Order: sequence, then structure tokens, then C-alpha cells
Amino acid sequence: MTSRRLIAEIERNAGKLAIDLVEAVRQDRRAEAYHTLSDEQFQGVVLDLYENLGEWLQSRTWNKLRHTYERKGRERCHGGLPLEQLIFSLTKTKTMLLDFVRGSLSGDGSERDLEMELIISISEFFDRAIYHTIAGYEDARRTVLRTADDDGLSEGNAVKKPSSPGRAPASMYLDEGITVSRGGDIGESSG
Repeated sequence: MTSRRLIAEIERNAGKLAIDLVEAVRQDRRAEAYHTLSDEQFQGVVLDLYENLGEWLQSRTWNKLRHTYERKGRERCHGGLPLEQLIFSLTKTKTMLLDFVRGSLSGDGSERDLEMELIISISEFFDRAIYHTIAGYEDARRTVLRTADDDGLSEGNAVKKPSSPGRAPASMYLDEGITVSRGGDIGESSG
């Protein structure tokens, strides 16, 4: 059982939480793709999450969560949103929500266990949401690559395959000041 008082507090403050999140993400270069969305579009997505969080947490409908977030992952992939920016926005949402919950704790010992349970439940919710978002995104990415291969499209006309599975391109790290070897290994300065 989770703290109904805190869930109600989250839902009551959903608008303010959404505005704060949009402002924080817009100021962060790790989420540049979100900078092109209108405030209304972005706030609508976040508001939907905050307003329905209580239902998710109390019903624990993990199958529905899986379908919802896999669909969102596929939509974001087809929309061209970089995966790392999508995950950044989800983790930022989680962090800001947990900060809000911690700031709302009453200090009353009678509800402390329920409040801690809520924090754990929110973390579990976001962990599952992130996992299923990635699963949907990657499913869509693989489908696009398979379709491009089946159509005989050259790499110039289709989504580019990574040169080495599981390894980010070295150019991704150059602006972070991380040394990259000629072999592409991060942290190595010689070839």
C-alpha cells in the first residue's frame, strides 16, 4: 500500500511539476531534441504521467505499463528522437518527482513507512518504464534496419547501422573531453 496522501499531492501538483520539468529539460543540452517541442506538447506528456501515476502505482498493472512504454519507445524512435535524450528525460522526470516526494514528507512517523514504500514504488515504476521504452525503441530501430536491408537500400538512404554493436561512435565523446584511441576505446590515448 502506498501513501494516498502523497499520491494525491503529486496529482494535485501535476501542473507545477510538469512546468518545472519542461523548464529543467529545456535548459539541458542532453535533451536538445525536446527543445523543439512546444511547451504544451511536452507538458501534456508529463502531465499524463503525473496525473495517472497513482493508478499505475496502486493497480500495479505492469502488463499495461509494458505495452504503453514500448509503444512510446517505438513512437519516439520513428519520430527521430535520440534514445539517450529520451532516457535522460525519463530519468530527469524520476529524479524531480522523487525530490518532490522527499520535500513533501511530513516527518510524521505513522506515515513514514508508507512514504518510503511510495519512493520505492516510484523507482520501480520508472525502472520498468525505462526498460520497456528502450525495448520498444530498439524493436522499432531493428524493424527499420531490417526493412532497409530487405529493400536493398544503401546506408546513405537508410538508418545507419552502428559500426560496432554496443559501442558508441568515438565522435560522440569528443566534445566531452574524453580521450578516444584510434581503435575507438574510450579512455585510451594511444592507438
